[in-house]
Amino acid sequence: MPPRHSQKIASRIKFLVSHVVQQELNDPRLGFITILDVEMTSDLREAKIYFSVLGPRAEQSKSLQAIESSCGFIQRRVGKNLKLRNTPVLRFVLDDTDDRVSRIEEILAQHREPGEEPDPEATSSEEEETD
Repeated sequence: MPPRHSQKIASRIKFLVSHVVQQELNDPRLGFITILDVEMTSDLREAKIYFSVLGPRAEQSKSLQAIESSCGFIQRRVGKNLKLRNTPVLRFVLDDTDDRVSRIEEILAQHREPGEEPDPEATSSEEEETD
C-alpha cells in the first residue's frame, strides 16, 4: 500500500486514541497525557503510539501502567471506529525526549561561565557554517 494510506491510518489512530484516553478512561493513575505520534509498520499490523506525560517520573510511571492496563479497551475502541479488516496491535511508548533535552540543558548551564548568557545567534551561525 502507498505510504499515504498508512499515514492516513496513523493519523486516524492518533485521533481515536487521544479521544479514548481523554474522554473515556477514568483511571485515577492517568496524568496529563498527550499523544505525540503514531508509527505504523509497513503491513499495518502494528502501531507504535508515542505519548508524553506532564509531571515527575513517578507520575509518568503511573500513567504508563494505566495505559498498558487499558490497552485492550483502547484497542477495541480503535478497532470499532477504524473500520479496517484487521485492527493494528497497539504498542504504547513513553516519549522522554523532553527529559533528555532538559538534562542536556542543565549540563550545559553547569559548564557555562557565571554571568554568561547563551547566544542564540551564535548557534544559528554555527549551523549555517556546517550546512
